[in-house]
Amino acid sequence: MTDEAAIYTSSLEADKLLFEADIKTNFAHTSMLKHEGIIDEEIADNILCALDSLKEEGYEALVFDPSVEDVHMAIENYVTSKIGPEAGFMHTAKSRNDQVACDVRLVLRQKITELQVGILEFIEGINEMAGEHLEDVFIGFTHLQHAQPITIAHHLMAHVQALKRDYERFEDTYKRVNLNPLGSAAMATTSFPINRQLTTDLLGFDAYLENSMDGVSARDFIAEAVFDMVSLCTTLSKICEELV
Repeated sequence: MTDEAAIYTSSLEADKLLFEADIKTNFAHTSMLKHEGIIDEEIADNILCALDSLKEEGYEALVFDPSVEDVHMAIENYVTSKIGPEAGFMHTAKSRNDQVACDVRLVLRQKITELQVGILEFIEGINEMAGEHLEDVFIGFTHLQHAQPITIAHHLMAHVQALKRDYERFEDTYKRVNLNPLGSAAMATTSFPINRQLTTDLLGFDAYLENSMDGVSARDFIAEAVFDMVSLCTTLSKICEELV
């Protein structure tokens, strides 16, 4: 592959978002392999120590060149530079297919939580403001014209109701995001005696995805989260437009 082709097919720029999640995924998977006796304990401990070091050093510690296709390969190269070819054992019973799917779910659930916290803080602020204007009369508009008298609190609390629905949409989506695909491998799981419940618990998932093909191919949860964000932005846009 030419350098130009390698750069074109590389996902490294986007993969920055997956860096910490990829370390967590590798750490949980390697811990499971050790616990189940699938790989040697000493090898597993060496891998885990290298992953800990990378987490402390950060993304800048990774070495990239045109042959490094993505962050997953870069992390494996880092671990290999620390402990040698035994680093490859952390991929036993694992594929980049289920690893990427797992990483994306870890990142997305964190983003959803951050957005939910922001919504709650915004609601709290509007509630406080509404409490200060319970009897202050305000002009209610429809179709850009004066309509009926209302209070400022009445007007503000309409936004709270919309934001509450936005919060609840994220809450519902989170249930479908927080499922563990790890163990699906490339698509048909693995002959190694893995423990999917253990990785589910270590990574804080609610459960694991029961069908391995669905586990690696599902992306509907991303589309659902994007819709939730669009809905939230529409609510915020409405608030801004009314202020204008």
